[in-house]
Amino acid sequence: MNSGKLFESQFRKSIPEYCFVYRLKDSAQSFSGNSNVSFSWNNPCDFFIFDSNKHLFYAIECKSTKFRSMNVQLSKDEKSSKMIKYHQIESLTEMSRYNGLIAGFLLNFRDETNDNERTYFIEINDFNHMMKEINKISLNEMDIILHNAIKIEGIKKRVYYRWNIDKFLSEYNQEECI
Repeated sequence: MNSGKLFESQFRKSIPEYCFVYRLKDSAQSFSGNSNVSFSWNNPCDFFIFDSNKHLFYAIECKSTKFRSMNVQLSKDEKSSKMIKYHQIESLTEMSRYNGLIAGFLLNFRDETNDNERTYFIEINDFNHMMKEINKISLNEMDIILHNAIKIEGIKKRVYYRWNIDKFLSEYNQEECI
């Protein structure tokens, strides 16, 4: 299992039982890395989560890297492969227009030399504002911290992390996203 799928699995296992969780299926092109597959579906995000305590719906795209930054596809016409895809930004932005729906990225930075991971949630509107303000083709931890990213508390259990998604959901201020 690659590091990105491992992070998604750890995230999924960290979601509290009072939430409905749906993991969207990846298309064939995402497994092969081939962008020439005809009629391939581009998922809007990785997970749909319904918090039954707050009656909020989340659309989450997970990203994980061992590097200091994540590159971003800023236009539809850009052909090179980037970690954060234009269609994901576009889809999350469209979904965020609905009251009670929080859309954003869950960004995981792995420091493999120190065996340490840090994870943040950044709401898509904050992400879009950040990308305009920083005027770069990639983002780093400091960029997202300075643009309202929320750090997700993580605890390493022997080998893998568990993320305190319960705390994140209970403390997330829905007024900021509506």
